[in-house]
Amino acid sequence: MNEIKTLADQLREQIRSGESESILPEKKDDLVETIVLAKPKRPLKAVINDAQAAVFFAGLEAFRLNGTEKSLIRLDSKTMNLLKRIKLAKGIDMNRFIVYSLHQYLDQHPWIAAHIQETLKNSEL
Repeated sequence: MNEIKTLADQLREQIRSGESESILPEKKDDLVETIVLAKPKRPLKAVINDAQAAVFFAGLEAFRLNGTEKSLIRLDSKTMNLLKRIKLAKGIDMNRFIVYSLHQYLDQHPWIAAHIQETLKNSEL
């Protein structure tokens, strides 16, 4: 029974003795495969900032949806419930909220449009 050692015990012995052999895999890829990434159990609680919310909803109300194209999107039930509650609480249409949020996201990340354009140039169709 004394022969059973944990990986940590084996590593400690190797470090103390100065052995060059390692118990861990030699390749980085093998080591990455053995590590399991864990999700946090609970999302962090959002801090409510009334001023930030007021600015967001003022911008959303000022946003004019001038689209003629239609697209069917799939949403999970949590997102759909949020959009329904925004409609009830603020009287803001779901489509307006989605398009405004997408415009805000693309404005915050201008590299996305350039990356897509460059990818289309370099791809062979």
